[in-house]
Amino acid sequence: MKRLFFAAILVTLYVVSAQAQSISEIIQQIAQRAPAILQAQDNAAAAERELKLVRQSVWMPQLTVSAMPIGFSRSSTQGSATLSLGLSLPTGTTVRFSYTGSMSYANGSFRGSLSGEVSQPLLGFSLTDTAIELDRRQVALDEATQTLSETQRQVILNALSDLLDLTIAQESIEIAQARVDLNRKLLDVVRSKAQSGQAGQTDLLAAQIELRQSELNLAKLQRDFALAQERFLMTYGVEKMPTWRAPTVKEELKSLAEVLLHLEITPEVITKDARVRRAAQQIAEAERLLGKAQQEALPQVGVTLTYDDQSAGWGIGLSVRHSFLTDHALKLEEAQRAFDIAQQTLRATRETVRLELLAQRNALYEAYSQLDVLALRGELIALHQAMKEQQRERGLLSPTDWEEFLIEKREFENERRAALYKLAIAYLRYKNSWGLSFSLKEVFDE
Repeated sequence: MKRLFFAAILVTLYVVSAQAQSISEIIQQIAQRAPAILQAQDNAAAAERELKLVRQSVWMPQLTVSAMPIGFSRSSTQGSATLSLGLSLPTGTTVRFSYTGSMSYANGSFRGSLSGEVSQPLLGFSLTDTAIELDRRQVALDEATQTLSETQRQVILNALSDLLDLTIAQESIEIAQARVDLNRKLLDVVRSKAQSGQAGQTDLLAAQIELRQSELNLAKLQRDFALAQERFLMTYGVEKMPTWRAPTVKEELKSLAEVLLHLEITPEVITKDARVRRAAQQIAEAERLLGKAQQEALPQVGVTLTYDDQSAGWGIGLSVRHSFLTDHALKLEEAQRAFDIAQQTLRATRETVRLELLAQRNALYEAYSQLDVLALRGELIALHQAMKEQQRERGLLSPTDWEEFLIEKREFENERRAALYKLAIAYLRYKNSWGLSFSLKEVFDE
C-alpha cells in the first residue's frame, strides 16, 4: 500500500512538473509544424501563384516589332518599321494597335501611320479557354484555402485524440506494473505455503503463470506505447515527446452532446462537407465546358471596329467563323456525358456523407450512453470499497487482497477517463463534420 501511495505521488509530481504543458499549448505548437498543415500551406501558396501567373498572361500585352530592310536605289534610300501591340481578354475581346513609320534618306522625309482594331464575339463572352482557365485557377485557390482550414482542424482533432490515447496508455502501463508487483508478492506467498505444505504444485504453477502473463502484458503495453510515441513524432513533426498534464473533461459535456445529438442532419449540413463541395465544383466546371461545346457548335459571329488615320478613319465590320471539319456532335456528346457523370458523382457523394454523419452520430450516442453504465459501475466500486475497508478493519482482508482491489479500482478510473475522452473526441469530430467551429475549452478543464 505504501509503495503504491509513494509511486502515485512520484508520478503526479512528474506530470505536473515545471516542464509539463497543457494540451492546448501542445496542440498550438503542432498546428505550426505538422507536416500535413505545412503541405496544405504550400499547396495554397502554389495555387495563388498559379492564379497570378494566369492573370498576368491575360493582361500582359503582346508587343512585336518588325523592320523592313533598308533599300537602295539611284534616287533614294528608304526603310520602314512597324510596332504592334496586342491584348487578348478572357471575354474573347482582342485589341490591336499598330504604328508604321517609313523614311526616305534621299529627301529627308518621314511618314507614320496609326491603325487600331477591336474585335468582340457576339456570343459566349465568358466561355473562352482563357476565361475557363482563370475560373479553374480561382476555384483551385479557393479549394486550397478551404482545404488548409480543414486540414488544420483535422490535425488538431487527430493530435488531441492521440495525446488522450497516450495519456490512457501511460496510466495503463503504470497499472500493469502495479499488477506485476502484486503477482510477485502473491507468488512469494504461494511459495511459502508450498514449502509448508499448505499449497500444492498446481497452485505454484498457477501463480507463476499469472505473474508471467502480467509481465508479458506489461511488455506489450510498453512496446505499443513506444511505437505510438514514434508515430506521434513523425506525424506531427515534433522533435521530442512533450510532457503534458492530463486534462479533465467538463461536466457540461454531457449536456452539449445531448444538444448535438438532437440536431437534424439537413441537406445544408451535407453540402458543407469538403467532398460534396468538390463534387459540386466539378459539376460547375463540366457545365462550363458543356456550354463552350454548345457555343463552338454554332457559327461564331463577331464585330470588328477599326481605325486608320491614313484612310477613311473609322470602320466597322462583321465576321462569321465556323469549323466544318470538326465533329461538334461528338464533342457535345462527350461534354454532356462528363456533365451527367459529375451529377451522378455529386448524388453518390452526398449519400456517402449522409451515411458517415449518421455513423458519427451513432458513435457519439454510443459514447454518451456509456456514461450511465459507468456511473452505475462507479457506485458499485464505491460499495465494494466501503465493504473491503470494513473487512480490513476487522482483519478479514489480507494486504494483497486490498492491493488487488486498489488496482481494480484504478483500472476502472482509467476506463472511465478513457470513456470521457472518447465522448469528448466524438463530440468534437461530429461538431466539426457539421462545419461548426469548436474549441478545446468547450470540453476540457486544464
